[in-house]
Amino acid sequence: MNTQAQEEAKGQTDEIVASFGYGQKMLYFDEETNTIYYEFTITADADSPLADPLELGSFLIYFDKRSYEEPVSISLSDIKEAETVSIRGGQIWGGSDLPDDLIWGRSSSDLPDDLDELTTVLAPGNYAPMPHGEADQWISNIGIINGKLHVQTGKLLHKEFGSTDPNLNLKTPDGYFINPDYVLDLYGDKDCRLLDLEESDYGDAVYRYEEAIFSIDTEELDGYTLCYAGSVYSGVKGRWKVAVNLSDTSRKMRIITNDIPVEGHLFEHMTLSPLGLQVIGSYTGEECMASGMSMAVETADGVIPLHGGGGSLNSQKKTFNLHWNTEAPLDVATVTAVIINDTRIPVQSN
Repeated sequence: MNTQAQEEAKGQTDEIVASFGYGQKMLYFDEETNTIYYEFTITADADSPLADPLELGSFLIYFDKRSYEEPVSISLSDIKEAETVSIRGGQIWGGSDLPDDLIWGRSSSDLPDDLDELTTVLAPGNYAPMPHGEADQWISNIGIINGKLHVQTGKLLHKEFGSTDPNLNLKTPDGYFINPDYVLDLYGDKDCRLLDLEESDYGDAVYRYEEAIFSIDTEELDGYTLCYAGSVYSGVKGRWKVAVNLSDTSRKMRIITNDIPVEGHLFEHMTLSPLGLQVIGSYTGEECMASGMSMAVETADGVIPLHGGGGSLNSQKKTFNLHWNTEAPLDVATVTAVIINDTRIPVQSN
């Protein structure tokens, strides 16, 4: 925010000025120079100013994502009862869609006697590879326990890159998909022994096991297909730092301080910059609708739409401080007008 906008904002309450926003977008990778180019969008205000020069740093760069939605190369027709292990409630670290009567987690007692199907899980192993073929994730085991199909996946923990958590479902012979009733989260040590929350913590774990439980007729598995969805990320570790001089940015800004009414909102202070438009204003209705308004800038070469970038509101003072971003850096000198919904606001040239 430029200095004039900071002075305008200082009279407002902390809810409107104590704001900081951050976003990043990779623009492209130059293979010849081995350089990645990013666009950073950072919004700060008078109460949390940015250092000058501003230093940006990173120690991880993600630059590739491969997504999969594929069948797992396992025939379900021959699946039988598998090797199992008995567990206590403390060995279940969490999961999804867990039954209400499932006792799990820290300080829990053993599972109730009448929930026998929840006291037994598949023994960790290495049954089959995942469709992506990465070594950090695999089908650990599969089998039938108490009339339900259990599918357990394994994953190597504490890796910066690699496979995301898997989503498993069953495709029926007629093409429908069945989601698991619930999924258990289990963690194992280097010897694949399942850890107890009361005795261990996350740092002790080497493997994560997710066990999906399906309620289907296990006598009629022929024609069913186990399907997987997930992603694999790659990247590089390092320590990168870039310093940015902010002192000359005001030369690239255009400021509009006229009170401009638009559909019950008063746009009091607008700042155009190469990355978009920032607005301080007020409103009279029950709710502020400014963030949903259509924003664009008119230039000598045409109209450029802007995209909502966030900001802050004060419902008691009925004020707002919002910003909209451009897809590509804007040459502010070419802007002839700001268009809010159907209202055109001329911009005087410097």
